[in-house]
Amino acid sequence: MIVSALLAALLAYVQSKVIASTVVLAWLLLVLLVTLSRAILVIAYQRSPVDDNSTARARLAKFRLGVLVAGAVWGSAGFLFFPANDPQHQMFLILMLAGLTAGGVVSYAGDLVCAIGFSLLALLPIIIHLLIMDDGLYASMGMAGMLYLGFMIMTIRNANQSISEIIVLRLDAVAHEETLRASEEALRESQAIAALGSYILDISTGIWESTDVLDKLLGIDKTYIRSVDGWGALIHPDDRMMMDNYFKNEVLKESKPFNKEYRVVRHNDQTVRWVHGLGKLEFNAQGFPLKLRGTIQDITAGKLVEAEMRKLAFYDSLTLLPNRRLLMDRLHHAMISSGRIGRTGALLFIDLDNFKSLNDTLGHGIGDLLLKQVAQRLLSCVRDDDTVSRLGGDEFVVMLENLSAVLDEAAAQTEVIGEKILAAINMPYQLHMHEHRNTASIGVTLFAGNQQAVDELMKQADIAMYQSKKAGRNTLRFFDPEMQASITSRFSMEGELRKALENREFELHYQVQMDILNRPVGAEVLIRWRHPLRGMISPAHFIPLAEDTGLIIPIGAWVLETACAQIKSWEQDALTRDLILAVNVSARQFHQADFVAQVQAAVQRHDIGPSRLKLELTESMLVEDVEQIIAIMNKLNDVGIQFSMDDFGTGYSSLQYLKRLPLDQLKIDMSFVRDLGIVDGANSIVQTIIAMARGLKLDVIAEGVETVAQHEILSFYGCHHYQGYLLGKPVPIEQFEASLKQGR
Repeated sequence: MIVSALLAALLAYVQSKVIASTVVLAWLLLVLLVTLSRAILVIAYQRSPVDDNSTARARLAKFRLGVLVAGAVWGSAGFLFFPANDPQHQMFLILMLAGLTAGGVVSYAGDLVCAIGFSLLALLPIIIHLLIMDDGLYASMGMAGMLYLGFMIMTIRNANQSISEIIVLRLDAVAHEETLRASEEALRESQAIAALGSYILDISTGIWESTDVLDKLLGIDKTYIRSVDGWGALIHPDDRMMMDNYFKNEVLKESKPFNKEYRVVRHNDQTVRWVHGLGKLEFNAQGFPLKLRGTIQDITAGKLVEAEMRKLAFYDSLTLLPNRRLLMDRLHHAMISSGRIGRTGALLFIDLDNFKSLNDTLGHGIGDLLLKQVAQRLLSCVRDDDTVSRLGGDEFVVMLENLSAVLDEAAAQTEVIGEKILAAINMPYQLHMHEHRNTASIGVTLFAGNQQAVDELMKQADIAMYQSKKAGRNTLRFFDPEMQASITSRFSMEGELRKALENREFELHYQVQMDILNRPVGAEVLIRWRHPLRGMISPAHFIPLAEDTGLIIPIGAWVLETACAQIKSWEQDALTRDLILAVNVSARQFHQADFVAQVQAAVQRHDIGPSRLKLELTESMLVEDVEQIIAIMNKLNDVGIQFSMDDFGTGYSSLQYLKRLPLDQLKIDMSFVRDLGIVDGANSIVQTIIAMARGLKLDVIAEGVETVAQHEILSFYGCHHYQGYLLGKPVPIEQFEASLKQGR
């Protein structure tokens, strides 16, 4: 439109020498007015795009009208600006209108009505003018104009058809992309999708071609020599032999598709990147490979996330010591090694005395600082090939290897190290402004070979540690078989646990879950045991026993049944009918053959909406039988049951499997929430989990929210659902419903 206005000004200027100035000025103002009106219309359309067809058609009609009016105004110049006896100005006018029409073809070819209408209105007046003039030359020019107009119309039709086909292809491509995007199951393995480049390798010459994206990934330019040696130089030195063997033996020799993850070293800055290469061989008629075509994708970000997840899985986030999982793995190998070489090993179970009092008086931050310093002191007391692990809370385990083959000597060696540990822990601590002294109780058990189970050794060390507590703390005790008397009490509790089911001693407490506007969106049910003699017993004391004995199955069934009944009860009240109830499911309960049928039967029996029941699974369940877990989840998800990944970040979830799980929510573990703004790296871990959930299109909720600061940090990072003491403690149903009504 700007070009149209400039052309109008040029035409007016040139023709003003042979046409009356009032006519020229009036025509120019009319052109400018039409151009301005169309510009305003286009700007308005761009600022308020529409999706519905009726509005779009109305806008198209207005646009066409503007184009036709513009064509008519330009066409009027064919009569108004045609001087009687001035061939030069006549020719200028004809060329101007012909050129304008050609430009209109380009501009309006996308719409047949606009393009043909503009051309007809702009050219027909001058053509008619030429035809009616009493001169053979002018009549011939008019005929030529008609031919030109006909040619223009054919050109418009062809251009319109081509543009329409391109638009259809583009719309098809966009629709295909949308379908693909909708079918993708997860956030790539990082906070940003890596670049994807393609290549073609000539098998006979070793020469390869690469796209600009791949060049950028590899840090090379067009001058880089794309040969076999050139490619080998880009592969990480530690991966070259592996890649060479893989390509020769599996790709070329066995004609398998190229599919490998490996490392490259960028040519320009020597940084190491992880890539995933894919490729397919092309063969000639004789079956000999000619070329390898494929793609290479940068997966470094995903590898970093996976490494971080592994770190979370095997190391304690506070002390950076090996966690229980890694300790158990090392203990298993140590027992095998002990049996093979005939040496003795030892486990020292260490529990800090009165740690809870420190936490309660000075706060969790000071308690965490003490744990870090204790970890460093333990490391200073042992050899490099020994293991210091933190199990959680204030519990540590030291595993000693390669002790004497004689048990008495091994016990003496262990006692020396144990006394050294006690002395180190007894030294004063500087905890910010506070000087603190602490003691510890240590339980010891020895092992030689793998005759005992790993769990049994841990239990023996734990039992011995409690004997140290009973002996007055700040001491060390070895496991004695007579300590098995304490195990008897365990069996006693098992019997009481069975009676608790029969006598209906269990009850459910409900902890509210809030959104960012402090509106209740649901609750988590937490089981409690009201013992007739001992009073309220925490699930931490009986759930592990229930898991070990299998009692968790009938207990879990009761919890599920009670939760479904409560959901049905809530349907009667507008305040609670939309709440979603989360139920924890143990691994043992989940792997029952009829678990899916149990859940479906409970939902149908109480006639509740399946989407209001959310099953919470822990990451540790994904270690084994992942395919079976996915199958069970899919069956329940198909009928509307929701799933939440509980304690996310404390276990090890392979990103490959995580993408396939039909999850609705990730729950950030309270250990990360507690460390927000206090422990280095905690904020980054929480950010990573939230970003991963967002990329996987999952809701995210944080548990253990106890302070306003934690709530604000989580909200800032994009977590908009919360659970914790800041919002409400777990309470019986009557108290829970009363609190909802008070907060209404």
